[in-house]
Amino acid sequence: RGALRAVIALPAGAVPPNNIPLHLWVLRRPGAAAPAAPELLLVDTAGTTAGPAAGDVREKQVWAGVQEAVLDAWRAFDATGTLPERPGLARSVPVIELLDDEVDLTPARRLPPPAGGDGAEQVTAVRERLADTLHLATALTPKDTDTAPAATDAQRWPQTTVGELARAGALSLATSQTASQSMSHSTSPSTAAAADGSGSHARVPVLTDHDVLTGSEPSGGPVAVALDGTSLLLETGDVVVPVVGGASAARVVDDATAGAALGRGLALLRPDPAALDPWFLAGFLRSTANNRQASSYASTATRLDVRRLQLPRLPLAEQARYGARFKSLAAFEDALRLAGRLGDRLVQGLYDGLTDGSLQPE
Repeated sequence: RGALRAVIALPAGAVPPNNIPLHLWVLRRPGAAAPAAPELLLVDTAGTTAGPAAGDVREKQVWAGVQEAVLDAWRAFDATGTLPERPGLARSVPVIELLDDEVDLTPARRLPPPAGGDGAEQVTAVRERLADTLHLATALTPKDTDTAPAATDAQRWPQTTVGELARAGALSLATSQTASQSMSHSTSPSTAAAADGSGSHARVPVLTDHDVLTGSEPSGGPVAVALDGTSLLLETGDVVVPVVGGASAARVVDDATAGAALGRGLALLRPDPAALDPWFLAGFLRSTANNRQASSYASTATRLDVRRLQLPRLPLAEQARYGARFKSLAAFEDALRLAGRLGDRLVQGLYDGLTDGSLQPE
């Protein structure tokens, strides 16, 4: 009857749960002037995340491409009630054609991929980017170090805990629960949409535990927060640690992530720069032994007690020396992650190019 106007397939990672590609349904109450033979808009955004400049959909520039493709197709369809086929991206289909035995509304089924032709160019672009990333990863590969003195020093280091540092004022500690309580005063139904136009509220993305584990940009939210200083938002130099799942991870917030809200299952450590180097803090918090002694295994999910995490008492100059090394390790880890994603795309691109005829076996 025309109530369902569009089915839009979003790429995996667009919204939580991040491993599942979801469909967005656009519904509208049919009016008296509804067409006798309505059409349904089908959009598949997989192609917008597979080109030479593509990447993780949580990256802002990739998500912007998804938005542009979807909104451009929707606006053209909404204006006329029909849309000529855009190969691999969108088309409108008469509803009568969809009412078969299965009534499968998956866009990909009605939208075959675009004809081959630029497969070779795409594969070349991805391969070149992968080569650059592998060169970067090679350059960032940790060099051999003299381990004996460091091991001896480590045995003599006086130890402290995150809890002790928090009580001494060397850092402040907050969890996702306390952060949400802080924001609950500013996200009531009357203000969550920031509809009063006063500019006293803003909508910000949320850094999730998945983002911390994968090194991605904040992918949760957005949520409404007050701009009066009562909302707990991430700042450059903060250290964020997942507290559920048993993963040994810690992320130092950079300028690109600053301003996001803290997601569930995360703890926020805000070191005093006069007392603690953030990279030194994050590096020692990632120790496997450290995480094991501070974790609880009594339930089905491993839970980390951040206050029990340990690190050595070292002068700030010595912290900076370790911090610089931990920062270089984080850059190396990011390069490896990017190389892995590019490698997956290159392999799939080769399979697709060989099977659709745009690439030759030689």
